[in-house]
Amino acid sequence: MKIQQIFFKNTLRNFCYMITFPDGAIYCIDPFNALEVKGFLGNDLQLTGILNTHDHCDHYSGNEELLKKYNCPVYAHEEAKIPGRTHGIKDTDVIYCSGEWRLIAVDTPGHTMSHMCFLLECNHKPYALFTGDCFFNAGVGNCHNGGNPEVLYRTISTVFSVFPDELLIYPGHEYLKRNLEFSKSVEEDNDEVEQYLKKISGINMDEIFFINTMEVERKINAFLRLEKPSIRAKLNLNNNSSRDVFIKLRELRNKW
Repeated sequence: MKIQQIFFKNTLRNFCYMITFPDGAIYCIDPFNALEVKGFLGNDLQLTGILNTHDHCDHYSGNEELLKKYNCPVYAHEEAKIPGRTHGIKDTDVIYCSGEWRLIAVDTPGHTMSHMCFLLECNHKPYALFTGDCFFNAGVGNCHNGGNPEVLYRTISTVFSVFPDELLIYPGHEYLKRNLEFSKSVEEDNDEVEQYLKKISGINMDEIFFINTMEVERKINAFLRLEKPSIRAKLNLNNNSSRDVFIKLRELRNKW
């Protein structure tokens, strides 16, 4: 199994992912542009299916051109407005299963109310998660266009809390440096964030990308660290609920 990360140097800094399985099946997650996907496939490879995490156009704008060439299934949340969707999916639906690998839909509302992540399992153990705009390296998605921060809090605090430390995170956008800077601003005593910022200092973030595990995210992502005293003190929410801390963090990040 191979995962190819395609980065689009647009202002939104989109990622698209190509997953190639040992039996030759190839799935594309969130094609922003068909040209790069067709370039990856070349003249000999066939696209098995398209998976869209949600119905914002920067995550499906390549669908129609790809469908003209490959005429493959398109999987998305059953309530998402996705061009060319052929299969409406819901939580725990298995999209692909062969040998040791499975690709499973995970319902993750909040950024939009019809947002899906896609969990890749190896021998029934979580291996990688394609998170769309629900969850980023060192951050979470906004809720500006059809989302709800309280719902996103429930998703992050329940669904993401049970994922194992070794799970690999593949987000829909490259926002790492900016998210780390925000995490540092609300948790100034977090040495892990400081060390990560030093590690990426001077690196061309249009060319070199970092794949974090959930273990790393739990150390650097403020939205997973809601009980930390320094974050609560910074927000003046020492005695508030975790929900209150999350909502305040999201409000601050919207303006930051």
